[in-house]
Amino acid sequence: MAIPKGDILKMLSAQQVLTSYFQALGSKQIDKVIELIHDEAKFIILKKEPSDKIPLYGTFYGKEGVRKYLNLLEETEQIERFTLHKLIGNQEAACAWGNFRIKVNITGKAFDSDWAMVCEVEQGKIRFFQIFEDTAALEEAFDS
Repeated sequence: MAIPKGDILKMLSAQQVLTSYFQALGSKQIDKVIELIHDEAKFIILKKEPSDKIPLYGTFYGKEGVRKYLNLLEETEQIERFTLHKLIGNQEAACAWGNFRIKVNITGKAFDSDWAMVCEVEQGKIRFFQIFEDTAALEEAFDS
């Protein structure tokens, strides 16, 4: 008996979903990323409130909000190095941490930062996601 695709997604652990998110994002398969996002997702990118200076700051909701965030990410930054040190989780939640080097497109400045992220998964989809990094270094890289 075959298991329907929707039931398979419900069985995926948060760790498996976050791993799939990283793989799809790393290969720039945005539609695959969006498939992993819950309709009622909440993504907090570095700071809850938006900023005129740093377009990535803010809270993004649902699939369209995440698509907007990913478009902003592509427009504003180039990831020169991304290292994942550890990804751990259970059925409902996962966290990961590592470091990266990013170049800001409008200034050409690059910065290095450690990062960490947490996510909660519901029915095989990311419902909550928050990322942390060195925002002082990011803001300096955006400063022209």
